[in-house]
Amino acid sequence: MFRALLLTLPLLIASGLHAQVSELGITGGVTYYIGDLNPYRHYPKDTKIAYGIVYRYNFSDRYAIRLQGLTGTLQAYDSNSSDSLQLLRNLSFRARLLEFSGLFEVNFRKYRSKDKDSKRWTPFIFAGIAYFRANPQAQLDDTWYDLQPLGTEGQGTTARPGTDAYAVDHVSIPFGVGFKVNVGRIDFQLEWGLRRTYTDYIDDVSTTYVDRDVLAFENGPLAATLADPSVLGTLPDYPNEDRARGDVNTLDWYQYTGLSVTYIISRFSDCDEQYNWMRKRR
Repeated sequence: MFRALLLTLPLLIASGLHAQVSELGITGGVTYYIGDLNPYRHYPKDTKIAYGIVYRYNFSDRYAIRLQGLTGTLQAYDSNSSDSLQLLRNLSFRARLLEFSGLFEVNFRKYRSKDKDSKRWTPFIFAGIAYFRANPQAQLDDTWYDLQPLGTEGQGTTARPGTDAYAVDHVSIPFGVGFKVNVGRIDFQLEWGLRRTYTDYIDDVSTTYVDRDVLAFENGPLAATLADPSVLGTLPDYPNEDRARGDVNTLDWYQYTGLSVTYIISRFSDCDEQYNWMRKRR
């Protein structure tokens, strides 16, 4: 029995090493944002190109950990909407996206191992955690301005005392589905994934309008102009003060759809040979 245990223990260790594969590559695709300026009924509007780098560590033929860096643009324009209320509101934004994520992948089939029932393709799912930065900007007279320092919803003014500027660095929960195909030392992965965020300010829009005169006096005329470019915002007899500027009850999301191409940089061939030798001995 002790001899059997001694033979089995190295086999278990080797079987774990047997499937270990490291990959390094690139990813490219598109992102779009879902929020107050692009509600669910209007997506996918303003889809933009995104790209990045990928490292994947496969510790079995079923499970892998992926580290990914991604950059792109999130944007939306009320002027592109078919909703009359959005057209009247006339807000817009763009935000350069920078994301770093750690993801756990689960393959539906045994993938790329030496087992007889292993496959060269498999669907997979993934989920994880990500840091991302999205600093919203708006354009006026061909110039782009950072919106967060302007406090367009009265942050830092007497109109909304005790309200600090919102953050531009955030945490999100990425999750989604994909499909992998292996060709020699090259892997192709197509994926679709959502990012569940914990901010309502990717687009600088969340709560209500504040008094335009107070905003102009305390944060400057640029803040007042970019906070409310609607027709009503320019009419003193019909102020937008306290009217809904966004939906405070919903958070912003964004999405990435992409194709990754990775190169297998290590396959632990020595461990494979040891693993196969011990299987024969048994």
